[in-house]
Amino acid sequence: MAGKKDKAVVTVISGLTTNQASQISKEIMRSKEKYAPLSRGTIASGLVSNVSALLQRGQKMIGGK
Repeated sequence: MAGKKDKAVVTVISGLTTNQASQISKEIMRSKEKYAPLSRGTIASGLVSNVSALLQRGQKMIGGK
């Protein structure tokens, strides 16, 4: 058995340009598919002033509601 699947990863990276944010998002999605293809996830990027709204929206998506 590989272990209990009860872990999650949340990260906030700020001070990026639009291009940097999209490149980092793309790499995170690639890595997720490589290491955990059957796991669920969500990714979002936006303005620094909207970080809390992005996290709350993402939490609802992961919970399936």
